[in-house]
Amino acid sequence: MTDLDELLAAHDGILLAREHRSRKSSLSRWRAAGRLVRLLPGVYVHPLAAGDFRTRIRAVLARVPDAVVCGQAAATLTAWPEESVTEIEVATASRRRPAAGFRFTRRKVPLDQCRQHGPLTVTAPALTSMDSAATDNGSRIDDLFRKGRITLTALAGALAACPRRVGNRARRRVLRRSRSRPWSQAERRCHQLLDVHHITGWVANHPVLLGGRRYYLDIAFPRLRLVIEVDGFENNSSAAAFEADRRRQNALVAADWTVLRLTWAMLADPAYVVDTIRTAVHAAERSRSRRAG
Repeated sequence: MTDLDELLAAHDGILLAREHRSRKSSLSRWRAAGRLVRLLPGVYVHPLAAGDFRTRIRAVLARVPDAVVCGQAAATLTAWPEESVTEIEVATASRRRPAAGFRFTRRKVPLDQCRQHGPLTVTAPALTSMDSAATDNGSRIDDLFRKGRITLTALAGALAACPRRVGNRARRRVLRRSRSRPWSQAERRCHQLLDVHHITGWVANHPVLLGGRRYYLDIAFPRLRLVIEVDGFENNSSAAAFEADRRRQNALVAADWTVLRLTWAMLADPAYVVDTIRTAVHAAERSRSRRAG
């Protein structure tokens, strides 16, 4: 085993220049020979570990003690472990030199908007989703609503905690639209159409119990027993999901619900969507009146 291998093994794969001042020339030589890679100023790792997410996060922690990890990395470490990370975004109290694969922002993140992930501080899901709302139109917010992991109060608090930021106008717009608690971008778009065209009497993700099973109806007009099922572009339909979806629709029809289905492509034609919904609402109202009479 070489001297370098021993050093890396003894320091869990990360070498900090400040801890090895007597080996400054050796670190430079190993780096020049391609045996070490500098991830951040004064932070060295083996080339094979340079792309490892865990190693890169540990490098941030070692180099920037006051770091608060934000963005994609915070998402991956909290509510969205399936997301890939192309850049590690870090909020710090002081300016930092840029480094490939990292983005440092001089920003104060309130402690009540942070969470601990082991020794690492990350933005909480409410702030992480609100941060991204400036560019993703609330996709992460929708996901948190769907999982029952967020409230409007928490989202409003996250926005209020970080005033005067670039993108806050867009974030406020997304937050206003989130008051109906959409579970997908397709639902969000449909809710907007309903509001703009003053169609009322509906609720989002309305729970009903049918045949001993609880279903959440995308958009329901409970008084009229009318439901709009919104099939968004996010849905990855599998054979099992296809079967479950048809069972759900059959259960609704058997329970005397009228079911409309809208696709993402249909939502691109607002006139069609609004006319279809209004026609269905009027038909349901006439049917209800006849039954009452």
